[in-house]
Amino acid sequence: MIISLLGLWLTSAVATAPQYMPAMDQSQWRISGDQFQCRMAQDLGAMGTLAFSKEPARAIEMQLTMHAAHLELQDVQGHVVTAGWQPEQVAPAVQFSPTFINAKVARFIEQVPVVMQQLQQGYWLQLMLDMPDQEITLTVPNIKSASALAQFQSCIDALLPLSWAQAREFQLFYPVNERQPSADDAAFLKTLALYIKQDKAVKKVLIDGYTDDMGTSIANRVMSEERADEVASHLIEFGVSKNKLEIRAHGNRYPAAGSKTQSHNRRVLVRLIRTQS
Repeated sequence: MIISLLGLWLTSAVATAPQYMPAMDQSQWRISGDQFQCRMAQDLGAMGTLAFSKEPARAIEMQLTMHAAHLELQDVQGHVVTAGWQPEQVAPAVQFSPTFINAKVARFIEQVPVVMQQLQQGYWLQLMLDMPDQEITLTVPNIKSASALAQFQSCIDALLPLSWAQAREFQLFYPVNERQPSADDAAFLKTLALYIKQDKAVKKVLIDGYTDDMGTSIANRVMSEERADEVASHLIEFGVSKNKLEIRAHGNRYPAAGSKTQSHNRRVLVRLIRTQS
């Protein structure tokens, strides 16, 4: 049995499984992305799409998305194969299986960097699709990919240093009577400042200072303000516009929810307010 779907038949070691490969003259990796995500995708015709994606501070992923309504995935097993015109070559023993799978999507994380290395060497990919009533051997050509792979890497190199989930809220904690951020917190503030400068959707940075209840109300209010001011000073030093910062001092009001220790209340909370265009 041969699956046409505007694709091509090819020889495979799995002779009993229907086989599909998109037309090679239409095979092309397409690059898209910005500072928040990079994507390299190939249209597999009526079968679906195979895409590699990378977001800040996350591992690179590969995702197979099925388009055909009558095809539902149960399992996918993949490996590297030689190019269709180089059958005499021996492909490296690189295999990969999905980290997550449902009827229409299979996501791969483990082994994906190795798979990318093999694409750079000119190898192709072959996926064994296990369906409720059949198996399909899907071959993904990798033709003239050097430029696309270089563009994809350039996009990755330009990603923001943090994801939005990492940047949107950050807490600093303090020893008793300490006003300065720790060395680790100061290093993170430097990275956070880089994110704020590059994410044009960030319109405001709220800096809220808090203390424990060991001092007087006035002393605690002053201490919380001094801590928040120091955080703001670091962000300004690292290039964040002062106009984006809003400092608020709460003293020992609003203790940390569920906290049973004073140390959790000696804190500064930094929150980014992002306006979507």
